[in-house]
Amino acid sequence: MTRLLDKIFVVILLAGLAVQTSWSGPAFVAPGISGAGNIAYPTNVVTLGIVTLMANLDNSGNVQNLDVLRDLPSLTSVASAAVKNWGFTPASLDGQAVPSVLPISVVFNPFNPGGVGYTSQTISISQAGPGASAEYMPPQITAASYATYPAMSVSSGAVVLDVVVGSSGKVAKVHVVRGVQSLTPQATKAVKTWTFSAATFQGTPISSRMVIAFVFPSPGTGSF
Repeated sequence: MTRLLDKIFVVILLAGLAVQTSWSGPAFVAPGISGAGNIAYPTNVVTLGIVTLMANLDNSGNVQNLDVLRDLPSLTSVASAAVKNWGFTPASLDGQAVPSVLPISVVFNPFNPGGVGYTSQTISISQAGPGASAEYMPPQITAASYATYPAMSVSSGAVVLDVVVGSSGKVAKVHVVRGVQSLTPQATKAVKTWTFSAATFQGTPISSRMVIAFVFPSPGTGSF
């Protein structure tokens, strides 16, 4: 009986050591998006490009403020006003909700039906400021391209995507938060070709999330 108890004690001790050995630090889960409304492309505006905002979220997922990391003067206010009304999920650390930051990029897409009518499909990416806490550095876009407006579509509006960026910096998953039937496939196809630098927590690359919205103009506005 004594030998049996000794063996059980050894098994429990080894199991405990194994758990300690596999533990690599705090478990951090990046914040995300739970719902989004439309962003209308302003009429009489011919500016194209990408607005990047950093949403500072509290531990309930409420937006405390927005930092502008990439600015398009005629469009940043439009993007900011819409994002303030979206819903978000907070980050968590070891299972407890904590304040954090979430990058949101809004692409104001050209009217380029079938891929024509606009000479360049590449988006000019300036380096965005970090907008991060001391421990968590969110992912950043390193290369991006516009979506192609479907040749036979007459739709417009925003397609909002919840993009999971893996620890390698590659797109791991794309979830549609707000779709437009004929435009969603084109937006999803475009974002899967983008490249990113991975997020880090305490200096270690981690899987994280980024919100990317494509705002398509009305066909009535003509080509840019």
